[in-house]
Amino acid sequence: MKKLFTILVSILVTASVYSQTYKVNTYYSELGGYVIKTDGTHGVVVAMQDQGAANWWNAKVAVNDTRSYYVNGAKFNDWRLPTKDELNLIFLQEESIAGLSKNAGFRDNLYWTSTEGDNDFMWVQGSGNDGYEGQLLSPKYVAMISVRGVRNF
Repeated sequence: MKKLFTILVSILVTASVYSQTYKVNTYYSELGGYVIKTDGTHGVVVAMQDQGAANWWNAKVAVNDTRSYYVNGAKFNDWRLPTKDELNLIFLQEESIAGLSKNAGFRDNLYWTSTEGDNDFMWVQGSGNDGYEGQLLSPKYVAMISVRGVRNF
């Protein structure tokens, strides 16, 4: 009887762990960041701080350097640059994200995406305070564009 009870408790605990429901516009430490898109159980989370500024080739390296993430984000090694659409979602939720951390805001920077315009240009996005509002193409060699990682969960 005791063994059966232990097995049932284990099954219930396992089921509850795998049935976690996540909401958009919410920070989850166990995911390493802020949820920008989800179907309830899977989605995309954005890091709570920038990973520096770089040209596009170095941005791909910087986004994978776990030393540039807060403690919870550093637990993951699957960070990547956001797509053009994901970066737009991040900017739409910027005020909520920035409210969680003094280093989380996007107001003064352009950010790289993983979406290519052509061989020499990538899509970037700015908020308007940086002199550029919305999405535009930037040459890959421009070195002072910010990096912010996202990851799937």
